[in-house]
Amino acid sequence: MLTPFIGLVILIGVAVMALTERSTAKLGFLDAHAAIVVFGGVIGSLLLAIDQRALGRMLLSIRDIFPSASPAAHQQRKTEEGLKTMRDAWREGRRATILEMADRGATPELRIAADALLRQLEGPLLDERFAVLRSDYLHNYSPVIEGWEMVGRLAPSFGMVGTVTGMVQLFRNMSENAANLGGSIAMALLATLYGISAGAALGGPMSSRVNNQLNDRLTQLDLIATTIAALVRESRTASTKGTGA
Repeated sequence: MLTPFIGLVILIGVAVMALTERSTAKLGFLDAHAAIVVFGGVIGSLLLAIDQRALGRMLLSIRDIFPSASPAAHQQRKTEEGLKTMRDAWREGRRATILEMADRGATPELRIAADALLRQLEGPLLDERFAVLRSDYLHNYSPVIEGWEMVGRLAPSFGMVGTVTGMVQLFRNMSENAANLGGSIAMALLATLYGISAGAALGGPMSSRVNNQLNDRLTQLDLIATTIAALVRESRTASTKGTGA
């Protein structure tokens, strides 16, 4: 795969950029030199460390900031509504509805739940049905969480790289080219600003958000399993009472 190679090339470019003398003495809040060092370094490291799928999931996870645009939130709502429908249909004896949900349920959770309910599974057999989904969730979400945690760690680190190289240029220019001190100061200060801002405002919050989303989905699976087990017990209790009568 070309992704690690591209990441390595970007990191080499970032190193060259960090060591390159700035040609401007202008100091402002927007500085391309410092931004390339910080954000280029983060992007290059991500490309080198994680695969394309995980990187794609990271980018898609940004949509989850907006609930109306979040596929995961939409799927969770569908599952909640479908579970309520399933519970009512089971208690009312509408097995055809459960059969239809087992075949064409709106979400994988509903299809598995409907099939388990029809088979009246509980205990380890029921947990086994949801084990694959839990594994899929962990497989899909864990790299995304780790990726955003990397952003939270790497952005300040590359900010420090920009700061150190900026200070080196600053001290050199103090004796050689006093007219370019502003460029060195910009590199030193703005790189730190960009790095800390990206880590604190993006990497950390996104990592926490995706982790919370994973916990919500795992909790929903537990709720579904508990609901199915309760419905199975209700059905068996009713059957036992009917036989006893």
